[in-house]
Amino acid sequence: MKKTAGLVAILLLASTARAALAPEEIVILAAASDPYSRELAVYYADVRGIPRSNIFRLEVRPGTDLPRATWEQMTRPAILDWLRKTGLETKVRCAVIAWNVPLRISGRPKDLPEMVARRENLKKARQAVLDQFAGLLKTVDALGSPDKPTERAPPDPKVSPPALAKDLEAALQKAQGRVQRLEGPARKQAEAALEQAFVAGAGGGGLMALIASQRAAVKMPEEIARKLEALRAQLALLDKEFRELSLQADTVARDEQILRRLGQLRGLIGVLQWINEQERLLERSETQASFDSELSLLFWPDYPLQMWQPNPLHYAMHSMPDPRRTLMVSRLAAPTPKLAKELIDTSLAVEKTGLSGKVYIDARGMAYDPKRDRGGGYAQYDQSLRDLADRLRKHTKLEVVLDNKPELFQPGQCPNAALYCGWYSLAKYVDAFTWVPGAVGYHIASSEAVDLFASGSKLWCPAMLERGVVATLGPTFEPYLSAFPLPDDFFPLLLTGRYTLVETYYRTSPFCSWAMVLVGDPLYNPFKNHPALDESALPERLKTAEPPRRGDSKREKTSQ
Repeated sequence: MKKTAGLVAILLLASTARAALAPEEIVILAAASDPYSRELAVYYADVRGIPRSNIFRLEVRPGTDLPRATWEQMTRPAILDWLRKTGLETKVRCAVIAWNVPLRISGRPKDLPEMVARRENLKKARQAVLDQFAGLLKTVDALGSPDKPTERAPPDPKVSPPALAKDLEAALQKAQGRVQRLEGPARKQAEAALEQAFVAGAGGGGLMALIASQRAAVKMPEEIARKLEALRAQLALLDKEFRELSLQADTVARDEQILRRLGQLRGLIGVLQWINEQERLLERSETQASFDSELSLLFWPDYPLQMWQPNPLHYAMHSMPDPRRTLMVSRLAAPTPKLAKELIDTSLAVEKTGLSGKVYIDARGMAYDPKRDRGGGYAQYDQSLRDLADRLRKHTKLEVVLDNKPELFQPGQCPNAALYCGWYSLAKYVDAFTWVPGAVGYHIASSEAVDLFASGSKLWCPAMLERGVVATLGPTFEPYLSAFPLPDDFFPLLLTGRYTLVETYYRTSPFCSWAMVLVGDPLYNPFKNHPALDESALPERLKTAEPPRRGDSKREKTSQ
């Protein structure tokens, strides 16, 4: 049975993967005005067998942040136009950024007319919901009551959806007690009004959830069952339309369409919850992104810019595939052009011999409760580091050194380092490692890739690249912890040798249009000819998992 289970796992994994990334499916973007960028692009193309015609020279100011308007009006259209003219549009799967192309795309100004219009429209929608809710409670209070109901004060403008739900539930319970004392047609009419009030507040989805919770105790008449099936089909269509609209650019027109569907799906309470979330996103105005992560969505016609988009190439998305094409992107960068070139040379050399050395994992000993600590929390990531250590010790011959104390590895403690993952030392690289050629590693912290070009930097990404690491990843601004690949996802997948560096990253990185960058030769595969981990030992969640959510404002920052 164990052999069969392993075979099934491999087949499931294979079913979600495309053919291996080929050189002709890669394009290279260089800064037209930077000779080092142009030279590196040609060098990489030649050593990897990528046609030189797959190189595009971008008209950008090297080394600076790219304004959002420039990206939208000039840079993105120029890349798309070049791809169409060269016939690469339908072939390209991966883009390589060559030295000194801008690292970030700035956010939209808060005072843009379309953003101001959305704020005003959401404000009006909020008030309309509160007014409707006040009328709904008044209607419920009148059901079954011989007396005129007591006037209710309008809901506080800052009232929370759970508080509204509690008020509605209390009013419905009182009304139900009064309705049960009625008889004949009056009772039937009042019961129908109760149901309508419940649906107005909680939506058709709330009604279906209530029925599902009581179905085991109540035998459903056939006629009612048919009506419920029809309602279920209607709600499924509304939910599909809502999800499709949520993938469109944030506009007033889109918001109004969403509100109409949400009213039927989730009622006034669900509408208010969505309005609150949109207002929080607009207030934070997190529309910036790394150049690389935004480039991943080059072929998407439109999408919301607030915070992130779930990465369609992530392993958890295989059960709900996104038809929009997503580019894999990696960056050839280091504190100097010479080091960026050596990064390529070392990667090629190590692929032939295989990567050997020790694995250093720096956890913090945080207690983890799988029922409580979910959704990208500190404890979950700390546990992922320990899980990685356990997996490698059990299923590989690699020497694994785990530090499970709050203190980090100290200078001189990590010789012969081939793989590394740990946390948390913000913008303060600890020179604990002697890196072997071809080493891969990343440090989980908030700002470790805000600058990749500074020699002598204390940021982890440039510091590791300067000292010999050839592949790393990190954020160009505060990413929130859940933007990092889980260590026990990324490293096991890389160790199988099945995927290149860029494929490993995109199968384990949750978001696009956000903060992260991958640095290294995208085709680097140090375990291709010398796999260190059998695919049967991969984490089960690589085959079955919940997809990451967009715009979850409760995610934890990487800083503490």
